[in-house]
Amino acid sequence: MCGICGIFHRSGRPVVEPILRRMIDVLEHRGPDDFGVWYEGQVGLGHRRLAIRDLSPAGHQPQCDPSGQIVVSYNGEIYNDREVRAALARDFGLTFRSTCDTEIIPVGYLAWGEEFFHRLEGMFAIALWDRAEKKLVLARDGVGIKPIFYSADQDVVRFASEIKALLADPHQSQRLSSEGVHRFLARGYCGPTSTTLEGIRQVPPGTVMTFTSHRETSRRFWQPKRQPDIRSVDEAVDGFLALWPQVVRDQLVSDVPVGILQSGGIDSTLVSLAANDSSRSPTPLFTAQFADKSFDEVPLAASVAKHLGAPFHPISVAAPGGLAEVLRRVVKIYDGQVADEASIPLFLLSAAVRQHVKVALSGDGGDEFFGGYQTYAASPAAAVLGHLLPRAVWQAFGRASYARAGSDETRLPLLAKVTRLALGIADGGAKHAHAYWRRLVPAFLLNDLYGPELRPLVDLDPFEEYRGILASEAGTLVDRCLVADQRFHLPGGLLLKSDAMSMAHGLEIRVPLLDRRVMEFAGRIDARLLLGRTGDSKRVLRAAARRLGAPEAVVSAGKRGFNTPLARLLRVDLRPLAEDCFDKAADRLTPWLEPNTVRRLWREHRDAVVNHDYALWPILNLSLWLDETGGKRGQAAVPPRAIAVANNAFTGDGAGALQTGAGHVSGNR
Repeated sequence: MCGICGIFHRSGRPVVEPILRRMIDVLEHRGPDDFGVWYEGQVGLGHRRLAIRDLSPAGHQPQCDPSGQIVVSYNGEIYNDREVRAALARDFGLTFRSTCDTEIIPVGYLAWGEEFFHRLEGMFAIALWDRAEKKLVLARDGVGIKPIFYSADQDVVRFASEIKALLADPHQSQRLSSEGVHRFLARGYCGPTSTTLEGIRQVPPGTVMTFTSHRETSRRFWQPKRQPDIRSVDEAVDGFLALWPQVVRDQLVSDVPVGILQSGGIDSTLVSLAANDSSRSPTPLFTAQFADKSFDEVPLAASVAKHLGAPFHPISVAAPGGLAEVLRRVVKIYDGQVADEASIPLFLLSAAVRQHVKVALSGDGGDEFFGGYQTYAASPAAAVLGHLLPRAVWQAFGRASYARAGSDETRLPLLAKVTRLALGIADGGAKHAHAYWRRLVPAFLLNDLYGPELRPLVDLDPFEEYRGILASEAGTLVDRCLVADQRFHLPGGLLLKSDAMSMAHGLEIRVPLLDRRVMEFAGRIDARLLLGRTGDSKRVLRAAARRLGAPEAVVSAGKRGFNTPLARLLRVDLRPLAEDCFDKAADRLTPWLEPNTVRRLWREHRDAVVNHDYALWPILNLSLWLDETGGKRGQAAVPPRAIAVANNAFTGDGAGALQTGAGHVSGNR
């Protein structure tokens, strides 16, 4: 796991090495073990290494094939690299000098071209430069576990693992995008392809993009889909258990210590059960410990550890220095791209886990592929209820219930659920309510809330892409909801959160349930097997866990999630920060939002008149991002820092070594 960046001057202008070094310097947290830069004429690649497999200098990047034609900078893990090596050796007579998975990438691309990316099983963000064809290739794994941000115009292409690296180039436009901010306020993220900054986008999941001096192409090589042909629970469980142990075994491969992020839920329990079989040493379990017992899952997680005889580490996610400072750090790491209250505990947990291990497996993806959200049961109900009343009535009902939710600070207040049901039907109609139930700032607040920059967008649907997947896919409504979450919600927000919060501490998180073999298998399971008639979720995974001997308390427990008590968080723990951002410094949000409306919403929430917690949360994150960047009227600027780095030439022989004359590479191997 690493950080990558690069510049390609399509006009032929030479790359300026100090700019490339500034870009890679701001990614140091992603790869504290090593760094390298390679540049030649109009192109330059940078790399920050988090050494996980083959800790020797053979894993140094940027790296090239023996001929020197393909230069690569890569972030991720390839789990089937041994199979790919064997195929390359068999079919092309290639030999390898390391056990690092990076080594297969340049030769694999030479052997198979863009078809190579479809052969890879893993999580990856790959950038390679073809010196013969003079083209830049960017590829992202199928479900979007690893990000690549890029900007491209007729003169220059820039790319990086994080936006802050793009902004380290003083020539990069740094103005906020009105449409991006509009989507961010509605969803807490922009989506799997867009951002909050003008001209900066993301390589779509499962896509390879190619840039030459005069052309840009994009081709999708994989995406989740549902083609159900498994019609019985026993068949589904048998198939899953035949696949699962090998998937987890593949993802335990590491030359550094590995742990598991264990919640009290089914997904991480299945990971722990497969990782801690009798054939290997116990893998330690790490669990977030909340002071609020209604959020705490330590007892359930402890029962899993006891059952397995595995080391168990409950980790308090309290912030001794105060949550305000933690939130500021979180916002800075995100570069203004995500507003998710669960980021705070994940940030704190990742920091603590990194003191013990360098790699951790998690249960991410189980909800989206095996039916874990309550919305999958609610969507068919909404499709029926939505036709009983006009949408205007649902809107009025939703607004009335929203206004009544004042002081309830329980985990999931009933009135909040009713509000989301009604407003989702009002915004999306009976068939598409699912896309709108995660809305943060309600649509009915926008006329008063939006300032001059955003007011023209009041009627622009920020969920159009999400809704579009729901409308275009085949299958039952639940099938379409699953696919929409897999292609949009999962990579757009959740996976970006997991990557940013873990890599802020140099911790690699692996996600076995998002192994392509598992995702494709899940797509074959009839949706009726995933959800019971009474609304019980993840039936197949629960049955699999029960068959593997998981504690019954875990198997039968309902979903809790990793969120925090947001209403109380704003009123108590973050109150001084909220007072500053929403009241004293509300003018900072001009011209995007109306400061006086922000002040009113905050005071209503503070005084428990109306619960505006989810509406205020993205506004707070936006305010902190503008404050962090010094961005007035959207001119978000990150001042470049001068970096003094030794410019030592890296030379060597064999695969992966860049010869003198092929470019320049420096690093502290």
